[in-house]
Amino acid sequence: MADIGALTPNLIGAHVINVDDNDIALLKKHDVGVAHNMSANIKSAKGVAPVIKMQEQGIRVGLGTDGPMSGNTLSTIDEFNQVAKVHKLVNHDRAAMPPLNVIEMATIGAARALHMEDTIGSLENGKLADIIVIDTKAPNMVPVYNPYSALVYSAYATNVKHTIVDGKLLMEDRNMLTVDETAIRKEALEFADKVRKTVVESGEVVQ
Repeated sequence: MADIGALTPNLIGAHVINVDDNDIALLKKHDVGVAHNMSANIKSAKGVAPVIKMQEQGIRVGLGTDGPMSGNTLSTIDEFNQVAKVHKLVNHDRAAMPPLNVIEMATIGAARALHMEDTIGSLENGKLADIIVIDTKAPNMVPVYNPYSALVYSAYATNVKHTIVDGKLLMEDRNMLTVDETAIRKEALEFADKVRKTVVESGEVVQ
């Protein structure tokens, strides 16, 4: 990839599981961003990216989800718990990947991976106002001893009450304001029937 000029700041390396020290050095040299997609990697049994080592080398690592076919979700919040716990397991270190690091990877870390940290990723003057509001009164969120720990180990995607993107309110009290949920759900179910028929006709087994 480096020899043909494919490693550039415009590249987002998805997964980046099977890398050695030389590969990591090349990622750093060419300032490549990395998307860490834990749930997809767990489901496919492909392995765990050496994220901690990459972060120590200054690689731009952000939290991702891959696609709905790979991890059955596009929810970044659902990645938090798995990322924190699996890295503790593979590194045999219960202090590895603390909650603050996970939240950082999901916010400013993801912005850095996209080389967009000047405009998104944190709440600062001059940046886009991208905000979610979490319901901390939900049963699974009580009590909150540490906000980062609560988000990583307790929060569900369904705890998001309001969503604001670039200062525009898109969801309020879990009600979508800019799309027709019923129409989208109907379209998805109709498409699911097409997928189901295709799979049955092909004889494949859906896992």
